[in-house]
Amino acid sequence: TSDGYVMIDSPQQPIDAVRWRERMEEKAPIRYLINTEPHGDHISGNAYFPNIKVVGQVKLQECFERYLYAFGSPEEKRERFKETDPDSVWLVGHPDYPAANPPTLTFTDAMTLHVGNHTFNIIHMPGHTAPQTSVHVPEEGLVFTGDNVFHKCRSWLQECDPWEWLAALKSIQALDVETIIPGHGEPCTKAYLKEQGQIVENWVGYIERFVDRGLGPDEILKEPLEVTKQDPYPIGQRLFIHDQRLTGMIVHNLHQRILEKKQQAGGL
Repeated sequence: TSDGYVMIDSPQQPIDAVRWRERMEEKAPIRYLINTEPHGDHISGNAYFPNIKVVGQVKLQECFERYLYAFGSPEEKRERFKETDPDSVWLVGHPDYPAANPPTLTFTDAMTLHVGNHTFNIIHMPGHTAPQTSVHVPEEGLVFTGDNVFHKCRSWLQECDPWEWLAALKSIQALDVETIIPGHGEPCTKAYLKEQGQIVENWVGYIERFVDRGLGPDEILKEPLEVTKQDPYPIGQRLFIHDQRLTGMIVHNLHQRILEKKQQAGGL
């Protein structure tokens, strides 16, 4: 903006977060950091933006630390980085940076920030996660959707409410934007929203058929699953080692949610 930077989420790797901050602050101050969801790949870098006002949906503030440490303590992260990202090791637990930097400016349904010549409409759109948030920047004709959109890479439905996700996609469709900045994948247009919704619907319909047969999630996972017929895209960002585990998490999550929905409707 004309009055400094507004960041949407923070880099996952500590060394990337520090380098980004240093490069930005050489040019202009960072006014806000807005988190779109609580998963570690969106919030882990917050610690390396100390003294920056962090914005998040109120549910995100409540669960921030639980998600931050879901993949290990700082000591465990340090050991892991020795193998995967040696340049970041020295930054884990560094005294200049807090262990966590959760949102301090929160909202329930929506919030608008005016920074310089830009408007940031921050909108709660639950789906991929319960606190999921979109950031609409009307002056640029774009929206940052977080992980409600995975553009041509595998969608993570491991904890989603699929029906809220479909509603969120309709809300995104209704925005006056030309460009979508997804949580994963390259920028795209609203034309992709139909395909994203179809992937969510495919998974729900697929697992529902197993539920109707009376199968539990562990029994489903023993079946030959047609994963790529539900979602044709490969898992992104070097996460291929989690591909099979992700399928298991999707099955468990959707099985539980479909069962609960049927019970509420009196279907079981």
